[in-house]
Amino acid sequence: MCFGQDMNPRGDYSEHLYRVTLLRAAPGGLATLVDESRSYKQSMDGNVVIMRHSQGDHWDLMFLEPFDNNILNRRDWRVSFQDDLIASSDWNWQRIKEAAASAGLFHIEMFQAAAGLENALLREREMENEYLEATGRNGNAIFVTRFGSDVDNFTIGFYPDMVTYATDPDLPDEVYHKAATDAGFASRSDIGFFLRQFIVGHNDTLASQVR
Repeated sequence: MCFGQDMNPRGDYSEHLYRVTLLRAAPGGLATLVDESRSYKQSMDGNVVIMRHSQGDHWDLMFLEPFDNNILNRRDWRVSFQDDLIASSDWNWQRIKEAAASAGLFHIEMFQAAAGLENALLREREMENEYLEATGRNGNAIFVTRFGSDVDNFTIGFYPDMVTYATDPDLPDEVYHKAATDAGFASRSDIGFFLRQFIVGHNDTLASQVR
């Protein structure tokens, strides 16, 4: 395995604590669950980001909120699956809310790290952010699971729409190559292969926002 020159994460991912909830509606109950989630968001004065799965995973809704939010008024919702986890990030809540305010699409990637490679996986996620930012795009919020799931870490990318997500900036190939190598990859085409040295599981999801 080629782990690069420095595979220790540089961010402080213990700084801000969040509650993450994944819900799948009971059969026939998705519309009701979405309505209930909107009411919950209103009751929290918008102090929660709710993402609705569109493709790539088995859940219907993801809630991202500060750890100290009171969630007792969601206990009676009818769901067929629920996964709760506590995660931390170097992004504070204000930064997340500002990124989500203009987001119509989220790119969510969840990872299970190979044994002993949790830090190397975190560093790889930072390298991808460095590559994105060097090519004129926004980096992803990185979260580390502290309790409640087999997901070791996950990232959320915030995009206005699908076109923005799917369209690369119009830059020469050499700019992309330099951005990749400066971040620590062998080349632009190496990024996906490099990631797979560190993971045993990966879920890649696109979601819209429940407003």
